[in-house]
Amino acid sequence: MSQVGKKVAVELFYDVLSPYTYICFEILTHYNTKWDNMDLKLKPVSLRGIMGLTGNRPPGLVEAKSKYMTKDLIHVAKYYGIPFRFPMDVPNVMFTKGSLEAQRLLTVVQNKHPGHLESLSRALFHRIWVRDEDITTDDSLTAACQAVGLQDLETKEMLKLIKTNEVKDELKAHTQAACNAGAFGAPTYVVHLKDGPITLFGVDRFFLLCHYLNQEWPGNETVTNNSKM
Repeated sequence: MSQVGKKVAVELFYDVLSPYTYICFEILTHYNTKWDNMDLKLKPVSLRGIMGLTGNRPPGLVEAKSKYMTKDLIHVAKYYGIPFRFPMDVPNVMFTKGSLEAQRLLTVVQNKHPGHLESLSRALFHRIWVRDEDITTDDSLTAACQAVGLQDLETKEMLKLIKTNEVKDELKAHTQAACNAGAFGAPTYVVHLKDGPITLFGVDRFFLLCHYLNQEWPGNETVTNNSKM
């Protein structure tokens, strides 16, 4: 259980390409502002990299899972009051275009402008899962950066950095760290308790996070105050 009087680090390994991770991100960032004993740490990773390292298969490529997810995501987002809309061409967005450039950008922001990491992550999530906008081109990434108040010179510098081996290797290292913690997909979040870390997977494990942090299960409280942009 959580340490009395001490904040518990909760690492969220996330990729903006994952719709369930978008919902989990909104839930965790919402309660990070309400609970005084949680210290949420955002860790950008490559979901495609996790799948490759663990031999997992994207659920969207399994017909029965894909049909279920199409309805389930709408239900879960509505339950929490989180804005959500599928892109017109989901396979193209998820399996052709991907999110590698966006995740490398978030890796740079984590180091250079950490105060913008949450807001830029949300902006990128919204581009895919609310407004059906691109996240792969320099123009798209620039627009996302501008939307959260990053300056043009800062953005240009970061877009150069995402092409460097240093940033590519750092994202790979974060992805490997997620796998080392037991990740096989996203969302994966690790609760660092006094007796050792506990890894949770999926948006439906929020009740366990409440338990480990000694927080009351909030029921169907909406989190829209944190997800509007």
